[in-house]
Formats: sequence, C-alpha cells, structure tokens
Amino acid sequence: MPRAVLFVIVWALTLTGAAAEDVSVLVSSVAGARAHDPAVGTGYVVLPAPHADLNVNWNATTQTFSGGFRTDSDSIGGGAFVQFGPEDAIAYLPATGQRERTSNASQYNFQGALGDTYWVFPSSPTASNNAYTLYLGLTAYGVADDGTFTDNRIRWTVHAVENLTTPAANAFYGYSVSSGTVNMQLTTDPAYPAAQMTLLANGHTHLNLLFKATGLYRVTLRVRGTLAATGEEVSSLVPVYFGIEEWQIPSGTVSYTAWRDTEFNPSQAADPLVSGPEADPDLDGFDNLEEFSFGGDPLVPDADLIRPRLQRVDHSWILIVRQRTNASGLTITPQAAANLYGGEWRADLLTIDNPPRNVAEGIDEFSYLLNGSLTNCAFLRVRTQLAAP
Repeated sequence: MPRAVLFVIVWALTLTGAAAEDVSVLVSSVAGARAHDPAVGTGYVVLPAPHADLNVNWNATTQTFSGGFRTDSDSIGGGAFVQFGPEDAIAYLPATGQRERTSNASQYNFQGALGDTYWVFPSSPTASNNAYTLYLGLTAYGVADDGTFTDNRIRWTVHAVENLTTPAANAFYGYSVSSGTVNMQLTTDPAYPAAQMTLLANGHTHLNLLFKATGLYRVTLRVRGTLAATGEEVSSLVPVYFGIEEWQIPSGTVSYTAWRDTEFNPSQAADPLVSGPEADPDLDGFDNLEEFSFGGDPLVPDADLIRPRLQRVDHSWILIVRQRTNASGLTITPQAAANLYGGEWRADLLTIDNPPRNVAEGIDEFSYLLNGSLTNCAFLRVRTQLAAP
C-alpha cells in the first residue's frame, strides 16, 4: 500500500471554440442503418452519408490548418461533397458500434480487460456497413501536393480529448492493424508517447477510431507541417466532435470568463494579476483555474474543501476529486505514477469506482480506485486543461 502520496496540480491552455446551432449529425446511409438514427432535437439535423472524412485544409495566406468533417455526397442537397466547420457536424456512432475485447494479446490492452466493452468506428467499409456505423476516413484534400511541405507530408497528433457528457471517461484511440500487429497512431494515452499519424498532402487513410465510453466527445488534433522553403514548422489545432450514442453538444456550460466575471468585481476581473488563471488572490495555494475546476471560491481560502484527498476502503486506496462538469473547454484528468524519476504519469492507473456524487450546481465528486499494482509508493496529480475563449 502507498506510503507517500504527492498531489501536483498543473494546467495548460488549449484552443477550442463554442458550440454552433444547426449541427449536422452524420450517420451511415447503408441499408438498415437508418433504423438506428438518433431522434435529434431543435438545432440539429440528421444527415445520412455513405462515407465521410475528417478533412484538413491549408491556408497559405494565414499559414494555418483548419478542418472538419466532409461528406462525399449530400443526400439532402445536390450531390456534391460538403465541407463542414469544426462545430457544424458530429460523427454519430449508434449502439451497434459497441464491441467487446476478445483477444488476450497484450497489444490490445488499451481495449480494457477481456470482456470489457468499447465503441469503434471501423477502418473497413465492410465492418462499418455490418455494424451500421458511419465509414470515416482521415484526409488532407485541402492541402495541395505542390511541394509546400517537406516530403509533401503533414503530421497529426491528438492534443486533447474531452468527453463533454462524462468528463472522466475520455479515452480515445486511433489505430490500424497490419498483419496482426497494432499500430497506434492517435491517442493521448501516455502508454503510446510516439503516437502520430503522417499523411501525404491531398492524401487519404483510414483508422479504427475507438472510444471507451458513450458520450459527446471533442477531440482536438494538432496538425503540423514543415515548410519546404524555410524549414519552419507550422501547426494548428483542429477540434472535431464524435457522438458515441449521444448527439447533442451540451448547452448551458460555463466558461472560465463567465465564471471570472461572476466571482470578481469589474476592476478585479479586468486585472489578470487578480483574476487571471494563474493568480491566487486568497493565497490558499490554489490558483483561479484550480478554483474554477474544483468548485472553489477564489476570494475565500477553501483549500481543505476542494483539495483532492485519499481514502482507505478495505484494502484499497480511493482518490476523491471534486470536478466541475458544466464547464466549456475544461478537461480534468487524474493521473498516477510509481515514481517521479523516469516514472510515467498514467490516467489508466485510476478507474472510476462509483457513480459521481453531486455536491453543488455543476460540481460532482468523483471516486477513483488506485490500481493495485502500485503497492509500495504512488504519486498522484490532477491535470487540468482549459480552452482559451
């Protein structure tokens, strides 16, 4: 059992955007698939398509990448492809996309234990059609193969994964299987630090896209390229939405800016030294981002209320974390490591033990079971990521 526990709270900024209305929920149009369409509400429309791509474009003037889903054909309109903005479309996966881990090979450990369930957009059209799931590709049709980039290639990595429905359940994997060997290319899982997908300009590929839980996911990709003329690397963040048995981008969320303007008076809100994410005006050891994330009061010392804590239950250790669940662009990820010297911070060493308990409006208390493999010493931290407005 652990003899010492260290809590380290860190933060980082990522870029995302606000939810849009009239969102297209992309579904499979193969025979029989329409029986699994979601019953969408106001502001959303179901758009069946035989195939769709997560497509990236390059703007030479601004030297930035952008992207979003692109359909091969628009069954509602005139038959030409339709390029959507990042928040104008959701790739929907019905319950028929649920699978179960059946292989005992260690290379499939990311799927969970034997018998565990997961949800997947398959990388082959046959598997997609059989499961009535949308057949998704990953493309760079908006990047000309004219030598702008070294070797005519761009690189994709996953910058952040947010489950907007269940924030703690945010595992995502993009991988291929060749000759029985898994090639992991897209994930934030620290077990795969080299995960990266390389794609030719104007290129097209397919991966299995796996999610470990239902929910509305925002996956933010970082797309990079090296300019052949100067050797300079350029990169941009591209957010896209996946609905795993869910179709609606949560509404009524609270941004850091809105929270700041509520908690501070106008002069304080205008002063980043008082109300900025890194400031700690009440001097309780938790900066404003942490107060926002864990449901604290930035002007009243309340560290004992919002601090993550350990609890012994029978022969196990439970990490209890207060988490804001009604925030836009906020990701909270508890992680553990066996040591601080070459040790690896891993989210999969902590699993949700019980359903979250609501403690205040928009604030739930999550219980995480510490993996039994950490028998002598464990270090814990709660990593937060906040989207810029």
